[in-house]
Amino acid sequence: MVDRLDQRIIMALEDDGRRPYREIARDLDVAEATVRSRVQRMTQAGWIRISAVGDPVALGVPVNAITLVRTRVGHSNEVAQALTELPNVRFVGSSFGSADLIIQTLHTSVAGLHEFVAERLPTEVEGIESTETFQLARVHKSSWEWRAWFEQDGSDDVD
Repeated sequence: MVDRLDQRIIMALEDDGRRPYREIARDLDVAEATVRSRVQRMTQAGWIRISAVGDPVALGVPVNAITLVRTRVGHSNEVAQALTELPNVRFVGSSFGSADLIIQTLHTSVAGLHEFVAERLPTEVEGIESTETFQLARVHKSSWEWRAWFEQDGSDDVD
């Protein structure tokens, strides 16, 4: 579990993932070694990953889609693993309800999206029973920020 100091470190890194640990430590009034060891622990545990997050629309990706994937019974994990290996698949999540998996994909054109859903998925990924695809016309929110979550989670005041 992450504690309050871990949360504050995560928030500092989400503002600037390249920010020096000594600056974070100074702002949080802890030792630089503490920040370094906590970031290393959270990274090694797979709790956080420091990376660049881009806005597909701003980066010129013209087609962004969400696809609901229904799998044959007992094949959800295999299908999920296969989908993670496709380069234009940006997100794969297991779900409840009418879909077993939900994926987000990026495409250079509507024709590319159609080819992906109609041709590639059925032939390259075994275990898919059916799909339902939604092309996103506009993204109103896509957030990877943790500050709001930590605030509503009942944590102490967030700096």
